[in-house]
Amino acid sequence: MASEYITEGWLREKFGLGWGTEVHLPLDSRLTPAAHQLLEERKIVIKYIDAEGRVFNPDKSGEEAPVQVHPLTSSTGGQKAECLLCHQPVAKKPEALTHLDANTMVVKNHPRIALRGKIDTLIAHTVLVQIEFDRENKFPWLHPYLADVRSYLGNLLKSEVSGETMIPIALGGADENVVHAVSHNPLKYLGHDHIVPEMSHGRNVALLNLLRAQVREAEVEAARVFIAPDLTVTRPDLIQAANRLSSALYVLMLLTLLAEQGKQITLEKVVLER
Repeated sequence: MASEYITEGWLREKFGLGWGTEVHLPLDSRLTPAAHQLLEERKIVIKYIDAEGRVFNPDKSGEEAPVQVHPLTSSTGGQKAECLLCHQPVAKKPEALTHLDANTMVVKNHPRIALRGKIDTLIAHTVLVQIEFDRENKFPWLHPYLADVRSYLGNLLKSEVSGETMIPIALGGADENVVHAVSHNPLKYLGHDHIVPEMSHGRNVALLNLLRAQVREAEVEAARVFIAPDLTVTRPDLIQAANRLSSALYVLMLLTLLAEQGKQITLEKVVLER
């Protein structure tokens, strides 16, 4: 794709393009007007990647070269961190400490660091599932949804680190409300009732169910971190994000089971028929 124009069709083939997700494009690529409009309408974040794996943000004015940023935080420069306990600058990071954010260091068994470990594991398993899912490529319309899941997990980790409010989940053209409705009443929207995972559903459904269960673990970890004993919730957006992500994966399980039965149903079709 280097030095070529990226079209709307190419984007739809490679990505789910859920609202607020993120796409990675070759550094020297260009967008056609239709592709640019699609990304703008869905508030999709563009990151450019060069041959050495460096990450760049586009210049919004279109007049300057893209700016190299940190792959996770999108920051353009480093800041000196201080210890959370003594508030003294940390000149050299001890092995027992890690960054809570750009300015603060904590011990590695800090609850928020444990949560990040769960999310990190989820991202790793999601990438593996993307590789292993539908290896014969019989259901190409389902792969972009997994790309949205991977993007959403990246946003989840970034939101936890930065403190930015987490955006609602979206799969393709289906927003959070559609995902939630389908997960609660699949018989109405997909023509198939709720399922309890079993071996007869096959490898693809099992892979998605493993991810769904791991998201549940992350949700419990988030609740442990952000719900105080007096039931004060400091990050309801993150807890809801994990809850909705497990719903999204359950919906993908149902869509995959139906695909295995020869039925091509997309969430975009559900949106049109609601």
